[in-house]
Amino acid sequence: MVAKNELTRRITNTQNSLNNIDNSILLLTPGPNLRYLTDYKAKNLERLTCLAISKDRKPLLVVPELEKLAALGAGIDENIFDLVTWKEGRNPYDLFTNLEIENVFIDEKMTADKVLAFQNIFNKSNFINATKIMTTLRSVKSDYEIEELNNVGKMIDLVHDDMSKIIKPGMTEIEVSKKIGNKILEVGHETVDFVIVASGKNSASPHHEPSNKIIETGDVVVVDIGGTSYSGYCSDSTRTYTIGKPDKEFIKYYEILKSAQESACLAVKKDLSGQQLDNIAREILENNGLGKYFTHRTGHGIGLETHEEPYVVSTNNNQLVSGNAFSIEPGFYIENRFGARIEDIIVKKENGFIRCNDSSRELVEI
Repeated sequence: MVAKNELTRRITNTQNSLNNIDNSILLLTPGPNLRYLTDYKAKNLERLTCLAISKDRKPLLVVPELEKLAALGAGIDENIFDLVTWKEGRNPYDLFTNLEIENVFIDEKMTADKVLAFQNIFNKSNFINATKIMTTLRSVKSDYEIEELNNVGKMIDLVHDDMSKIIKPGMTEIEVSKKIGNKILEVGHETVDFVIVASGKNSASPHHEPSNKIIETGDVVVVDIGGTSYSGYCSDSTRTYTIGKPDKEFIKYYEILKSAQESACLAVKKDLSGQQLDNIAREILENNGLGKYFTHRTGHGIGLETHEEPYVVSTNNNQLVSGNAFSIEPGFYIENRFGARIEDIIVKKENGFIRCNDSSRELVEI
């Protein structure tokens, strides 16, 4: 459970972000933004659950009456939030009718029915996407969040550490993915978010869905896995395995990839933009003839979502700052032959970084 002082800090920062915007309110419905500010994993129902934040009022949390006990059981503190319930048959949007608001910031993931209902209530207001406010806040992790990311990173390491016991020649990708999913839960995740098992020629497809292909001796196997912890924070780590001894060409390419990944990780110590960090990994691959086979960005932010700001990509000219958490995951994908990827979660710190994954980045032969 998130400590009271941590939640208070987050709410205060959110209110401060509204300081220069006259007569404004922020409306969040169930999803990562609401959880960030309440630590409440609210159900996304047709019934309205909404957090309303303005700079000069106590945060208002509106929940259906039948969800009140769930909210309190999740730790909603009525000293922090004004918890208001509504009964079946009532229109919950009427709770907002007496507010004269000029600017309404809404969660980008709010469903259309709720957006339209709020537009009907605030029919003279400006509606603004709240993404910039929330990504600015969430992209800089607190010490608590960094600890949670480190913990869940160590959990997913345990799965990769066991991979030589999980993958066996003769199994299908689907069979392996099911065993991996069970292991992800066994080591302490609440949910399995994704399991990519890409063998042989399939390893050249970055987001391959596990299939009935049988894993054979001589195959390269890319395993990209992630889950969510009970605290809501996500893991994401990729390692590449070989079934039996790989050929010399693949070993050569893999060593280049490993150098690109490690160089990018070490460069996080410097003051760089997302674009500059992406370029460090990309240049090493390009200079060694693998650039055209690196077909995606170098990384993505991570936290309460697997993919969030900041992105390590050629279009991100923003400076990476202390507290940013993101993946470093260069790869190469040669169609009809093989592919490889190495991925770690990194947290940038002043003059350094924390690597949340410690499982071997060497090419593991099974």
